[in-house]
Amino acid sequence: MSETSPRIYPSASRNEEPILEVLKQFLGHQDKIKVFEVAAGTGQHAKAFATHFSSASWEPTEYDESLLNDIKLHCKNMKNVKPPQKVDISKNVEDWDYSPQYLGKYDVGLCINMIHISPIECTHGLFSNMSKLLAYGGLLFTYGPYAVDGVISPQSNVDFHNSLKSRNPAWGLKDIKFLRKISKENGLKLEMVVDMPSNNKTLVFRRLPPSSESDKLLLTLPNRNGHGVELKEGCNGRL
Repeated sequence: MSETSPRIYPSASRNEEPILEVLKQFLGHQDKIKVFEVAAGTGQHAKAFATHFSSASWEPTEYDESLLNDIKLHCKNMKNVKPPQKVDISKNVEDWDYSPQYLGKYDVGLCINMIHISPIECTHGLFSNMSKLLAYGGLLFTYGPYAVDGVISPQSNVDFHNSLKSRNPAWGLKDIKFLRKISKENGLKLEMVVDMPSNNKTLVFRRLPPSSESDKLLLTLPNRNGHGVELKEGCNGRL
């Protein structure tokens, strides 16, 4: 990276359009949204998505300080993208070095390609902090490869999982059932699993209100065929 040329991750270039299509499908024309992004990487996604949602307030965060300048460069002159902040998502939001502007009022949380390549504490921290960052009814989107009911497939994902484990035993693909459990413990509900290119998935969680009515807050959205799809308990709900 130079002072004027940010790094570009090929994987982010490949997946930004499919992920944007999911966001467009779920968020529709809700342009004036408040977005909190975890593990923003180089800022390529922030640039692409905040360009589309031009009236959104986008707040990118990243643990790796060396990437903060890349985010600044990618999002240079974008008035709706806030300066990137260093965040260790494994820590409670109260212990961060800065205060998120819209604590408890974010419409969207976004976390791309972090869960499988970070310690489990980061996954726990993601859900516990999203339970404080998101407004009731707010959505958390996570993207990456996952195990399903204890099974990793296809073989390329098995090989990837083993490669991650060899690099760091704390890394590796997490099971969707496990993430559903953690989300429930933190007041969120897994509402949909969207199949993505290259054997990845986007998981969509909603922050539920502390009410007996919360189970009725099911998200009904148009899928690629224009039909509403709901994820109910015990149903994969794939698109």
